Amino acid sequence: MESRDDKLIAIIGLLSACLIGVVFLFTMTWLTDVRHPADPSLDVQTCPQKPATTQQS
Repeated sequence: MESRDDKLIAIIGLLSACLIGVVFLFTMTWLTDVRHPADPSLDVQTCPQKPATTQQS
């Protein structure tokens, strides 16, 4: 019975460690994405309008 309890505790510990690792990686990825604001030079509303070019055939 002791061996079965030890295996159960080991499996629970392993699954807990995996869950903590996944949560940590998800949190770090999310924080990295949140902390980088959008590049202001790519704002579509402030782009100068280009003159229309026509092709002559």
